[in-house]
Amino acid sequence: MKNERYPLISVVMLNYNGLKYLKKTVAGILRLDYPNYEFIVVDNGSTDESIDFIKKFKKIRIIKNGENLGYSKGKNIGVKKAKGKYVLLLDEDILVEHEALLKNLIELLKKKGDILNISLLLCDEHEEYTDYYGGFYSLYGLAYKKRVRALNIMNNSKELVEIASPDGGALFFRKKTFEKIGGYDESQPYYCDVGDYGIRGVILTGKKNYLYTKECLIHLGKERKVDNRAWCWKYKYVFSGLSKIIIKNYNKKKVLTIYPLFLFFMLIKTIKQTVFRKDLRVISSLLFSVYFFLKDLPDTLKQRRVIQSKRVLKNDVFLKIKIPKFD
Repeated sequence: MKNERYPLISVVMLNYNGLKYLKKTVAGILRLDYPNYEFIVVDNGSTDESIDFIKKFKKIRIIKNGENLGYSKGKNIGVKKAKGKYVLLLDEDILVEHEALLKNLIELLKKKGDILNISLLLCDEHEEYTDYYGGFYSLYGLAYKKRVRALNIMNNSKELVEIASPDGGALFFRKKTFEKIGGYDESQPYYCDVGDYGIRGVILTGKKNYLYTKECLIHLGKERKVDNRAWCWKYKYVFSGLSKIIIKNYNKKKVLTIYPLFLFFMLIKTIKQTVFRKDLRVISSLLFSVYFFLKDLPDTLKQRRVIQSKRVLKNDVFLKIKIPKFD
């Protein structure tokens, strides 16, 4: 018999060599105060004893991919294997400290019928300010967000704030909706995942993405953003990822208007990052990304035709959503 009051929720966590984070984050998930949830860890071929650590917990179901299949494919596999009606999708470096989190998320979905995804507020460990409060878009691709005091966000009057797309570290959704939209784009290992999924979901369903403001999860992996080697690897997929997001999802008029500005912005950004990081790998990363994008362009255009034919919203409403002011 189905439990209508407490429907099954699948907490799905993707891991790749994140043992030092798992040692801190697993306990928080196991302490969640909700009577009907499963905990799944999808491991992308870790070599750091992550799997041996996870095996110590009988309540955790392990999915072993055997190799690093990338962020998008790894998370798609986790959602596909999930048994729950709802999914809380997490990175392995996200620390959950609030035991009532799942109960609160379920109540939000019951109260508001236009929810596509709920993005959870994140803040780097030992930091007061954050820019993990959703994704927004502008004439040059992603819009710049200033860092805001996390307490200001949590103390604002709205429990849910509309955003253009969710952040990837922690989001909550109905499994059937995720599958209907098509999940994450698996064409590249990084940077064409949650942003693409979020705005694609908006135009295909007419529903909205929201930021949940009343709880803040802790992001432990801050060093991944400042290490030059890791940053340059990710930058190899930024141009191609944003290009695919624009070409696949924007209407024709917006593509013709925005894409040239986006190209100029990426050139300026690359020059600035090369100078700031004093690392020529930034330039080589951009060149790789351009090549990668052109190689995938026929498939990207094919996906565009499918997505545009299924739109329920003709306008790119996500471009009109402004960055909220929490000050």
